[in-house]
Amino acid sequence: MVHVSVVSPKGGVGKTMLALQLAASYARDGLRTCLVDHDPQGSVLVFGKIAQRAGIELPFVPTNARVSGFDVYIHDHPPGLEEAYPSRIAVVPTLLDPPSFLIHRRGLRHLEERGLVVVPVACRYRSDRKQQRDLVAAHFLDRPVVKDRDVYPTCYGRGLTVVDARGIPHLSKAQNEIALLRAAVDAAIALTNKPHE
Repeated sequence: MVHVSVVSPKGGVGKTMLALQLAASYARDGLRTCLVDHDPQGSVLVFGKIAQRAGIELPFVPTNARVSGFDVYIHDHPPGLEEAYPSRIAVVPTLLDPPSFLIHRRGLRHLEERGLVVVPVACRYRSDRKQQRDLVAAHFLDRPVVKDRDVYPTCYGRGLTVVDARGIPHLSKAQNEIALLRAAVDAAIALTNKPHE
């Protein structure tokens, strides 16, 4: 059983979007996957209702209840940092403006001090902005970067993830971004499962 928490000290940085994509990615690989919505805003549950109204059967279970019997649990947390999380892995998205990134760096330290393996992710990256290019070059060369693409909100509004969507412009680029994110999370899982020497 695997637990992955998606967390950030700041709101509006893409936590729910990443949690949805990760849940769909694991479910697509045949793992029984639960996406647990800890956020009072309930964006995961809203997404589930959008999918239901569109007649889409999600490959993962969105819930805000305590459930068991799954292979993978993705936890979508509200903004802010907690003293303890239900996982040893934290996916931590950030926007690429100086104030957000400063808060992000402080959040990474907080999580690492509590023994979590962190996967930092640059979200809504715009390569036409020098400040963002500089931050990516300095901090995200070997880490996941998710560009500012219309395909992510388009899919959300249709009750889809980029993992499962078809026929939307720039979809393959977004799918590649999520594949790199998944690889980084899998590496973190392998690290936490490594026996202590």
